[in-house]
Amino acid sequence: MESFKETEMLEPISLYESRLKDAFHQNAIDRFEEMTKAAKTNVDANQAFCKIYYEETAIADRLAKKRGWYIFFLVLMIILAAGMTIAGIIMSLQGANGALSMGIGMGVGIPVTVVSFILLFPIIRLGIKIGQLTTEIEEHRAKAEKAKQDAFNELKSLFHSYEWNMAASLFTKTTPLIQLDPVFDVEKYQFLHDKFGYDAYKGKDMSTVFVQSGAILGNPFVFEKNYVQYMADHQYSGTLTITWTERVSDGKGGYRTVTRTQVLTAYYTAPEPNYYYDTWLIYGNEAAPHLSFSRYPTKVNGMTDKQIDRYVTKFDKKLDKMVEKSVNKGDGNFTRLHNEEFEALFNALDRDNNVEFNLLFTPLAQENMIKLLRDDKNVAFGDDFIFKKRKVLNYIKSQHMQGSDSLDRNPESLFHFDWKVAKEMFVNYCDKYLKDVFFDLAPLISIPLYQQHKTTEYIYDEKFKFAHNVTQAEVESAANSHPISLFKHPATRSLGVILKGAYQSSNNQNDVCEITAHSFSGTDRVAYVPTLGGDGRMHNVPVRWVEYNPISKVTPFIVSDTKKNKMEYESALNAGEFNQMLNTFARSSDILYKKRIFSFVSKDNNKK
Repeated sequence: MESFKETEMLEPISLYESRLKDAFHQNAIDRFEEMTKAAKTNVDANQAFCKIYYEETAIADRLAKKRGWYIFFLVLMIILAAGMTIAGIIMSLQGANGALSMGIGMGVGIPVTVVSFILLFPIIRLGIKIGQLTTEIEEHRAKAEKAKQDAFNELKSLFHSYEWNMAASLFTKTTPLIQLDPVFDVEKYQFLHDKFGYDAYKGKDMSTVFVQSGAILGNPFVFEKNYVQYMADHQYSGTLTITWTERVSDGKGGYRTVTRTQVLTAYYTAPEPNYYYDTWLIYGNEAAPHLSFSRYPTKVNGMTDKQIDRYVTKFDKKLDKMVEKSVNKGDGNFTRLHNEEFEALFNALDRDNNVEFNLLFTPLAQENMIKLLRDDKNVAFGDDFIFKKRKVLNYIKSQHMQGSDSLDRNPESLFHFDWKVAKEMFVNYCDKYLKDVFFDLAPLISIPLYQQHKTTEYIYDEKFKFAHNVTQAEVESAANSHPISLFKHPATRSLGVILKGAYQSSNNQNDVCEITAHSFSGTDRVAYVPTLGGDGRMHNVPVRWVEYNPISKVTPFIVSDTKKNKMEYESALNAGEFNQMLNTFARSSDILYKKRIFSFVSKDNNKK
């Protein structure tokens, strides 16, 4: 396959559609078949077992359908027999007591009753047949399940080689111009931190559940999927039933007493912890280093061409007023580009450096961005992203990535007993991964100046030095992959728990850390809310609510960047390389390998 050239990065839509999509798809197929061969998977045996499974399942399904009809006729005949029996008895009794003539009552009732008893024979036969079919179905289901398990067993060695970053490794293979790292290591973090001011150490209301770093032609980026906690008002409700008596007219000149009943409903609002997942792409580039701006999605995705034209025309008038206002003030802080469509669709009117904005968004950059936002051929996702630039750091948040599991999909979810289906699942996942990740990067790739500007560290391959082995983001990602019960405070009542990692010390390649689990306890309260009733009086309606208070628990945690793939790690584990450490420090059998990172909870768990 012809290698990719840097110039192809200047038009991302064209790159994806004409080259990258098909190349990545084929590489995914090749990778799956390579893993199959390396695992020495017997595909023929797997497919033979699958054939038995599908055949036995089909037979069982046909028999189940047949049994369903038999059950239908059985129920129908039981109802018919029961109805005829009851009718025969009633008519015979009516003939006997004179309600009907004896001849009619007995002459009709007795035959009807006899027929109902005759129906017992086919009912019994149907019942026996249904029992036989049930036995046959169970036998075929059992054969199918055994064949399914045998088929899955043939693929165990293949699935054993599955890694969390399988799709990420294909990215760099397909286009080395975009590199995705095995882990977000301390070197990449230090580079982003020291050179661009990136800081992953967020407050106790946010925890990293997955992180993926990389670079575009040497300019670093990192995807962060964070679990975020915030407080929001929750409305609780309560009811109280009241009764009272009233004197009302009886319509005859007098009065009568009636009892009224009313259910009063009251509400009480109190703060409650809420949680959500939030995914951002952060990218460092020194081009246009003094420029900041923000842009948010427009409604262009749902517009026709005529509607977009009207939108652009209306927006153009808004730009004229902004330019006029800037001129009248004499500061010249706002100038406009000549491309009205770009200005309207990109809508970054808070830019604070017009010279650098013009340098960044050349005519080619504007055209690329318009193609990306309009997405006329439905290649990408259209205008679904926030784009914020803060000096040398760029932030992208897309709607499609918020609901996606592409970054952190557990490879076990791609297991299937049928090799052909497993292959299809793997390739489809890789295709989705490419589209989700690439079109988060696309707004950045759309700007040629970003691709033309390479850091000196990239050009000269300079390295940064540091003390610990694993970044905080990867520590938190590892902790969040363990059962939350290992960390959370026993009094936790909130739905979520925020895990924060902190480095303590290093022991060779192992980092000793602390995981602080932030959550909330809950105390049941009752608020009495005065509410006016239909009796004209105020009543205190009880409303039960929960008072949430922050709590935390600290757990020692050990992580290590093994620098090994899964197969190498397990080979070292079986050879006893890690066993002594595990026997000495591991608190339980909850030991995790993920993305080269090996982690476990330490036995020392006295801190609260």
